[in-house]
Parts: sequence; C-alpha cells; structure tokens
Amino acid sequence: MRDQPSTDVPIPYDYIAYIDEAGDPGIRRVMPIDNTGGTEWFSVGCAVIKATREREAVDYVNRVRGLIRSSQRPDLHYKKLQPWQRLVACTELAKENTRLFAVVSNKQTMRGYRNPNAEAVSLHPNDYFYNYCIRILLERVTEWVERRSIVEFGEPRKMLLVFSKRGGHSYRHVETYAKILRLQKETGKLFQHFRAPRFTVIDPRLMKVIQHDQNAGLQMADIVASAFYQAAHARALNWDTEPAKALKPRLGSINGRYVDKGIQLLPWRSWTLPLTEQQKEIFRFYGYRI
Repeated sequence: MRDQPSTDVPIPYDYIAYIDEAGDPGIRRVMPIDNTGGTEWFSVGCAVIKATREREAVDYVNRVRGLIRSSQRPDLHYKKLQPWQRLVACTELAKENTRLFAVVSNKQTMRGYRNPNAEAVSLHPNDYFYNYCIRILLERVTEWVERRSIVEFGEPRKMLLVFSKRGGHSYRHVETYAKILRLQKETGKLFQHFRAPRFTVIDPRLMKVIQHDQNAGLQMADIVASAFYQAAHARALNWDTEPAKALKPRLGSINGRYVDKGIQLLPWRSWTLPLTEQQKEIFRFYGYRI
C-alpha cells in the first residue's frame, strides 16, 4: 500500500502550506528525564504562500545560498548551517511574501502518556502525537488562510498541504485523520471541539509528501521548525534564539498578538512547565507570560 495521500482528483487551490518538523514526536521515553529517548522538544513549522508565488520559494533558496556562500549543496538544511548562516536564512525569510507558523511542544509532561481516543482517531498509536501537533498547526494555518482568501477573493479558497517526507510517519494516516476530523466536526462529535481546522480551505485530497531537498517551500518550513526548536532547546550547546526572533515580521498574528496565532506552545498549561529561564526566553519574546 502506498504511503502517499491520494491526489487523483484535480482540485483547484490558491495557497500552498509547506510543513516540516524538528526533533522527534516520540513520547514513550523523553530526555532529560530518561538518559536515552525522544528529544525534549518537538516542533512543527509551516510556511504559507499563494500558489501564484510558488517560484519565489526557489528564488529565496538561491538568494540565501548566495549570501551564505553555499556551493556544496543545492538545498538549504538548517541543521547543516553555521550559526551566522542560520541568522541570514531567517532574516531573509522574514522578507518573503509568506506567512509563518510554528507549534512547539515540550514533551516532559507527555512522557509515557497515552490517549486511547486520540489513538483511535489517528489509527496508529505511534502517530497520534504527531497528528495532534499537525491538527493544532492546521487550526491556526487554516484560520489565517480562510480570513486571507476572503479578503483577496471574497470567499474561502483551498490550499495544498505539502509535507516533508520523514521516516517513520504514515502520511496516509494524516489524510485519514483529516477526513475523520471533518466528519466529527460535521456530526458534532469532535473531541476537544473548542477549535477545529477550517475545512472551507482544506481537502484531504489536496496533500502531497515530498523529499525536503527537492522542494524549496519545504526548506522554508524546515527553517521555521528548526529555528524554533533551536530557540527552545536551551540545553543544547548550539542554543540560540536570534534566528527564531528574526522571523517575527512574517509570523502569523492578529492585532500584534502572536500567542495562539503564529506560535503555539504545548502543553496548553504552559505556565506549569518546568522550564529554565533560557527555555522561556523565546516564548516570552513572542508574548507568553510564563
């Protein structure tokens, strides 16, 4: 069985949302509680552009590669950049015609946690936490796209979801998960129903999975996810908040508010997290009172 969501039926779309991640979504064992296990942090990043501007993502990658004097690789991968190059990549991304979003989860309080209801919806016990983070991201991204498309077109317009291919995830489960969420919303059975993705702008058939190095838009999403991961992961030797701060001009917001819009810290009761002052820095910068 193929792992790629189906796109057999051609559907018009006016926006593209590129989605990538940093860290890993495993919660069975979590560092630093466990000596070995999943990363303490997991982040999902998204870059949204108009479909007519797709070429601009390629121009962005080429421009940054020139600025950081990168001739060894044809793509941008945040993890492989030097500190000054990361800041350049983020500063330049903040100049693009894009809107950026990030969901950043500290997994210490999630260690060993299981949610049978969420697992049932995700269809696979190892995917549900990843899918849940994707849901939180889509709630914010679709809200922005719906509002933006009404301004630009007078009605909600669809967007294509492009995921970066990673080992270990079943992206067909993401497609099925979206279908189940839509059905639950329509029947009034959506758990944690206080907020849901706007299905006026997404369709489970409008999903693709592409290798990171083959798509410039995904490289933009990688920069978002990785910059926020680095900013939160203060226990790392390469901890740095400046790249993530540099993204502020293009981070999703409403009336100057970034919390719960362009940036979402999980778990929900973030003030209860056992975070260090350094770990709190990036979230306070964007308005969190922790």
